[in-house]
Amino acid sequence: MSQYQEEYEKFVSSFEMVGSTSIIANPQNIEHYACVGKESIEKNTSTTLDTIYRIASISKMVVAICVMQLHEKKLINIENDISNYLGFSFRNPNYPNIPITTKMILTQTSSISDQGEEHRGYDGVNQIDDEVSLEDLLINQTSPYYTSKTFQQVMPGSTFEYSNLGCGILACLVERVTGQFFPDYVLENVLNPLSIESGFRLENLKHKDHLAGHYLYDESYPSHFKLYRDYDLFKKVQCPKYTIGNNFRGVAGGLYISGYDLTKIMQMFMNKGKYHGIKILESETVDYMEEVHWHGNPKDPTYKAKGLQMIIMDQFTKEPLKGHFGNAYGLRSFLLYTRNKGLIFLCNGANFLSDEEHMTILQEKVIRFMCEYAKIEGSTK
Repeated sequence: MSQYQEEYEKFVSSFEMVGSTSIIANPQNIEHYACVGKESIEKNTSTTLDTIYRIASISKMVVAICVMQLHEKKLINIENDISNYLGFSFRNPNYPNIPITTKMILTQTSSISDQGEEHRGYDGVNQIDDEVSLEDLLINQTSPYYTSKTFQQVMPGSTFEYSNLGCGILACLVERVTGQFFPDYVLENVLNPLSIESGFRLENLKHKDHLAGHYLYDESYPSHFKLYRDYDLFKKVQCPKYTIGNNFRGVAGGLYISGYDLTKIMQMFMNKGKYHGIKILESETVDYMEEVHWHGNPKDPTYKAKGLQMIIMDQFTKEPLKGHFGNAYGLRSFLLYTRNKGLIFLCNGANFLSDEEHMTILQEKVIRFMCEYAKIEGSTK
């Protein structure tokens, strides 16, 4: 047992937890890792570096990689009206003269909201299996899926609001521009080049037996954990394959990947677009993504500074941590990095000690523990 494994196990022992993977890396190698608990309670299988999680909103960073690849190739311009690429024109009806740009969606300041009602709007449509066109969702006011709640009464570009629909629109943009299903584009242009054997659809997994169950904390259960998603149940929420340009569901949190493979994506960012000589993005593109493009005081202070589909946090270390959190179906996760150190935490169920939407008490404590262990300048317990 490594020293890190021993200290990490001791640290998390005070929390009720199903299983977790914790990784500290430099730009070239994994320095420390720990795997604790179970990837599946029902199968009684232990967590390993190869355990595959549905990583929730860390997935948004991968969506952004795809969008920025198209920007590099001049197939799109993120400063332009995104309507130019979707095949139809749409605006926030409260501000019909202000274009919504791809960059606004990447910073989650587009004024697009996930709010829905019954089967209307993004949150509503997510409750049904029928194919719904993006056009019907956004502009067709006679559609049974349209609701004015999709648009905030704020000027596009002015206000941060976390939006999964925005990320889904970015995936539709990729499909419209490339003519490929989004999960296929990701495989061809991001995952396969990095020898990552996972993807946005379960059929992409080459090691399905390592897919972790995801659990909700429930004190009424003997184990205190209720299975919320396993392979069969994940089928209902994976990225669909409807008509090209209409696959906006499942993308915002739907990447299935192991901690080992997710480290490759993190190291690609740490190396300004390259992983072991394989170029995924230009270095200038990574620099641009890591810039602060929006700063303010949203309800969740975790999101007070935004790059392009990544958060920039200065409350833990001298050099800000960049990356993303994940929260869905009982899972909590984060990918956070500086130029020289990277941190990955994936947990398939725990008593997180709070109901906060993004950063729970457990996540905050794990960040501080990992930063201190990694000796990141400015870190404190």
